Amino acid sequence: MKQETERILVLVRATPEESKKHGYLVCVAGINEKGEFRRVYPFEFSYGEKLIDFKKKDRIEVVLTEPDNDQRKESRKQIRYKNLHSPVEDEELRNLLRSKVSSIEKLTEENASLGVVKPELIDVKVEINSTEIYDKQQYFNLMGDYLVEKREKVKMPVELRYNFRCKNNPACKGHQIILLDWEFNELARNIMRTDTDPASIEKKIRNKFYDFMKERDLYFVMGTHFRFKTWMIIGIFYLKKKDEKQKELFDF
Repeated sequence: MKQETERILVLVRATPEESKKHGYLVCVAGINEKGEFRRVYPFEFSYGEKLIDFKKKDRIEVVLTEPDNDQRKESRKQIRYKNLHSPVEDEELRNLLRSKVSSIEKLTEENASLGVVKPELIDVKVEINSTEIYDKQQYFNLMGDYLVEKREKVKMPVELRYNFRCKNNPACKGHQIILLDWEFNELARNIMRTDTDPASIEKKIRNKFYDFMKERDLYFVMGTHFRFKTWMIIGIFYLKKKDEKQKELFDF
């Protein structure tokens, strides 16, 4: 099978998903040097060991081949990779994201399965499914159901759906789409380590993911589900505006 080597800027690391045959695997989304979106998998992950030595905003060099049964045009299977240890700076990232901004309507017309939108936030819906902390959560994510074997899916303790319009499409009537982001997952877990009151948890998450985000230069990385083709927010960048001091939302 044909192989090719690409350098990819990592925009998304999906939450690890369990495979009974292969252990925990992670899918990555990013942009190559030609400006093309890539969905790359599988990367091995081990809780407590973290075999993946890169994170979002890092650049990696990856040997790729065609996926086994994923027909999405951006998808590739990785053979091996290395971290180039040259993470992108915020201004370069901002310029890249701006150059890629589209709308869900246009991405759908183009039969894309990855893209970037700049949202105009309308509201956010937070659903507390459980106040227990799961160390090995599984849910529909960017990786989708590309593995042949069946796996049981369980809900995240906290689900967040953004109600927004695509700024790049004045005719956009709005969308309500779930956020499936590793950092959001970890933030919710951190909150629940000290707070088990659903109303309090919801208030804290709303404050950080709605009130705070409305003041940032905000971008959503969008991806479609493997089977259902529905759009999901798989990554979020909340860059500071040029006239304000840096304030980090996530601190792990």
